[in-house]
Amino acid sequence: MKKIILNLILILTFTFSILKAKEIIEVPMITNAPIIDGVIEEGEWSAAVSWDRFYQTSPGDNTEPSERTEIYLAYDKENIYCMAKCYFDDLSRLRDNHCSRDHIYTTDRVFFFFDTFHSNAQAYYIGCNANGEQADGIAINDIDPSIDIYYHSAGSKNSEGYVIEMSLPLESIKYKSGKDVTWGVFFKRHITDGPEEVCGFPVPRGGGNFYDNYGVLRFAELPNNINLKLIPSLLGNNHTHNNKIAGEENTDSEFQPELNIFFEPNSNFTFTATINPDFNIIEADGLEIDVNTRYPRYFQEKRPFFIEQSNPFSTDLIIFNTRNIVDPYLGGKFSGSIAGLSLYGVAANDQDIYGDRFDYADSLKSDAVFGFLSLSKKLRNGNSFLRAAATMRRFDDYDNYLISLDANNRFSDRIDADFQLVGSSNDILDDNDQIETKYGYGYSVDMDYYDGTWFINFESNGITEDYTADLGYIYDKNSIFTNTHFEYQIHGKTDKDFIRYMEIASSQYIKTKFDLSDIISHHWEVICGAQFKNNFSVWSGLETQMEYYLGEEFNMYYPWLSLTYEPIKQLNINVLLVDGEGLYYNYPSGEIGDYYKYESTFNIRPVNFFDLEFKQKYQEIADKFIARSYEMKAKFQFHKNFWFRVIAQVTNYDMIEIDEKWERLGVYPLFTYKPSSKTAIYLGASGSDRSEEQISVNYQFKDEVDTTYFLKVSYTFDIM
Repeated sequence: MKKIILNLILILTFTFSILKAKEIIEVPMITNAPIIDGVIEEGEWSAAVSWDRFYQTSPGDNTEPSERTEIYLAYDKENIYCMAKCYFDDLSRLRDNHCSRDHIYTTDRVFFFFDTFHSNAQAYYIGCNANGEQADGIAINDIDPSIDIYYHSAGSKNSEGYVIEMSLPLESIKYKSGKDVTWGVFFKRHITDGPEEVCGFPVPRGGGNFYDNYGVLRFAELPNNINLKLIPSLLGNNHTHNNKIAGEENTDSEFQPELNIFFEPNSNFTFTATINPDFNIIEADGLEIDVNTRYPRYFQEKRPFFIEQSNPFSTDLIIFNTRNIVDPYLGGKFSGSIAGLSLYGVAANDQDIYGDRFDYADSLKSDAVFGFLSLSKKLRNGNSFLRAAATMRRFDDYDNYLISLDANNRFSDRIDADFQLVGSSNDILDDNDQIETKYGYGYSVDMDYYDGTWFINFESNGITEDYTADLGYIYDKNSIFTNTHFEYQIHGKTDKDFIRYMEIASSQYIKTKFDLSDIISHHWEVICGAQFKNNFSVWSGLETQMEYYLGEEFNMYYPWLSLTYEPIKQLNINVLLVDGEGLYYNYPSGEIGDYYKYESTFNIRPVNFFDLEFKQKYQEIADKFIARSYEMKAKFQFHKNFWFRVIAQVTNYDMIEIDEKWERLGVYPLFTYKPSSKTAIYLGASGSDRSEEQISVNYQFKDEVDTTYFLKVSYTFDIM
């Protein structure tokens, strides 16, 4: 009997280990590279490894896909080669309209994800559709398409479906090299008619993060990663400021060099430095308006130098927000692994900062030095980690330091938790103009349970009044925030179901002072919504909120409705409606009134090379405040490596009670040409026209124009 029980335990243990084991794909090294032309010649991919086990992960729960897919992979000393055969029983399902780069989501497409350091924290992704049009970027916590990777792609249609071919130059990415190297890998095919997602590995609905579902690529040997790259750039910049009322115009023209240095002494260590960089070539921030100005606004980082990280860092209490490094003259970062420990560090010198940025005297002006360092250790086969981090900011004679200790523990496939403790010291001037150091601290706990039907989240974080994170982001001081969130989910079983996904959710939080003496605010929201087969979704919610501010309680109440519809493949429409009561705004001393909000987005794709997006936002507190914004984005994709983008933004505010009006027009054109992985050319501009009118005892009127033009050319030299 004991032997039977023992054998049964061994069998169950072995079975469980097989279920939990990651699929390993041995990638062959080839001598005859395939031609990336979208045409599959006989024997062209015969030496590659193939993969044809795919699962429908949406709407089905790892069920049989409606269509068959085959993947092929190979590599040589210069490239990773990818090929996909995407079959259709009914070719009328195939959507193959032309798209601009990173906007192929309206078409059938295939993506390859490569976790090139096997970090379980970050992956490059490349993909294309049947026309060979590309979409790429980095997957960290979310998909970030702002990074453009140079790679070759081609596609073609046939009687069975479509075929795509891609080659990714190794010099286009950062990766771990050497012998017997492993990367994480994931395959995903999108069938737009449905829609339907098909993945190369099972994706459980209950438990496991995105990277837990990756398979493993194994290479016998990747080229040694000891290399040094110098990327010099020449930047011509012309800036004009025109004060129309005063009749004054100032023009500043300059022509200056920029240098980026990329050094990898081995496969485990990377160092990058930038000297005199200019970040005007990034995408402009999305236009936002909000009548409630009590809290600071968080903007996502979009600059490539700060985004590309081998072991990215993020925590619930944000201590590392590189958007606080505004105009660095020098910057450097490194990442690597030593004896199972992961290191990541950043240092930068921000130029000519005024003291009010750090709550010092406006007249004080100096450079600011920022630093960040983290050290982490993975535990439990990479499913958990323990990490320590520190930040610093030095401005004139004043310092800000912060230390953080955080950990993640995946208790099971369904239960996951994050913990964080932080402490800070910050130099300030006391009433006697003497330097005084203030100390603060905080904590964060975030726990999730998800079984594919029920999702439950508990979150609590708090910081003291003197907690200061000048390289981070603070929403509100001297507070404890506690939130619970419940979701009940109904998933479609197959791609035939009319209702693909339905959700009923409730979220509630309470925020108190750190000593629990007073309630600052509390909030409750119920949400219900569904996504349907015919590319239509509807979501609705009801929110109630109390904010204690300026000695009063402000009670807010507002229902909202969101609709998304794609009637034809050339048009996508999204509308948000909010109609509430009792909203306040922080100008000049707290005002309340009935609240109205309307937002709409139209995506139009009239021809194969042109994308057009319109956004319109309107917010109003009755008889007190009106804010309007309009944004247009247009992108012309003439070639995979040759495109033009322009963003136009208009914002105007009307402070009705104090007869103040403010209006701004901004335009951001950008032309980009990347003929190879070594050469990049950027030609762009930014222009804004701002007018402000205030009718009061002291009449005030301003009308100012700022215009900047720039040309940037860079070339990569492979020194070693």
